Amino acid sequence: MANLPSFFRQNRIGSPFRELTRIQEDMDRVVSELMGSSSQGSLEKFDFAPSCEITEQENNYLMKVDLPGVKKDQVKVEVDGDRLTIRAERKEEKEENTKKRHLSEIAYGSYVRSFTVPQTIDPDKIEAKFNDGVLMVTVPKAPANKAKQISIH
Repeated sequence: MANLPSFFRQNRIGSPFRELTRIQEDMDRVVSELMGSSSQGSLEKFDFAPSCEITEQENNYLMKVDLPGVKKDQVKVEVDGDRLTIRAERKEEKEENTKKRHLSEIAYGSYVRSFTVPQTIDPDKIEAKFNDGVLMVTVPKAPANKAKQISIH
């Protein structure tokens, strides 16, 4: 569904305005996707919208993004604090003007999507693999901090 970023978000105690801003960004994105346009402001513009799947495993989260027609060197994955951002570009091949196009349903252009990741991940161990037009990002969970008994002297 369109709310996949919310699935990957962890509830935090903090400013209620921060969460309201995130809700507004999610709503802007959903409306934009439904209307087939993009708003300027909190949403970044993208020309095509690949499908994304996020699953949770015992020791990590696995993100799978379909990027058919995109070359490996046109894909970037970065993490900054609690934001994981995927950028991609699908370039249209230059064709001779002698060809007459009868149908074109393939979208070309740039794509940027950010996800809020839980604080319980290990950002230094994130791995990304790109094979056959599918980007696989493995986001390892950090070892859980176990309660420690403190002796009183």
